[in-house]
Amino acid sequence: MSAGSRTDRDVDRAALLGTALAAVVALTFGGQGEWDWLAAATGIALLLVLAAFFRLPAGVAPTPRVRAELAAVSAVAALAATLVLAPVLQAALDATDAGRTCRASAAVAAGALESDEARQRGAEVAVARGDAEGPASEALSRAARDEERTVLGNCLGTLTSRWLWAPAAALAAVGYAAAWWLVRRRHAPDGAPPGERPGSTSPM
Repeated sequence: MSAGSRTDRDVDRAALLGTALAAVVALTFGGQGEWDWLAAATGIALLLVLAAFFRLPAGVAPTPRVRAELAAVSAVAALAATLVLAPVLQAALDATDAGRTCRASAAVAAGALESDEARQRGAEVAVARGDAEGPASEALSRAARDEERTVLGNCLGTLTSRWLWAPAAALAAVGYAAAWWLVRRRHAPDGAPPGERPGSTSPM
């Protein structure tokens, strides 16, 4: 391998490693609470980095090492794409019975806050100190609405995180199959199907 090719592969691996690290961090911290569209924007940015700096190996035999590299890039791309899909999946789950359960839990939490005598006294104290505007009932109502949003977001976020493995696994499998086909196609002689190349081995 020439020095230029070795440098290119180093850049490819650095892009792969950096994208993997960023995707894992984003998934770890993004799963706390509701998935928002900032997570989707992060996933798109990671996919763009991977597309800009990673190139599939060309002109090399589809060896086990190449297959491992393809599996790695497919897994990383799937993690980044999962960030894009998370808000969409969350919106879909919100319309299911599980989503309605989350809404019920959020409403119960808000009602419990408003009916709690200790919270009512706390609202009165907050108004007396000037920390909250308006009457104590309005301050308590605002706190209840905030509690409802928080509980709903946490519930929907947890529900979505529970199902993210399914699209991630599907995307990784599809990405690996496509990358493997492209590598075999590039390695095959012109006009010959990849499986008919003399001396080629089966991917299985």
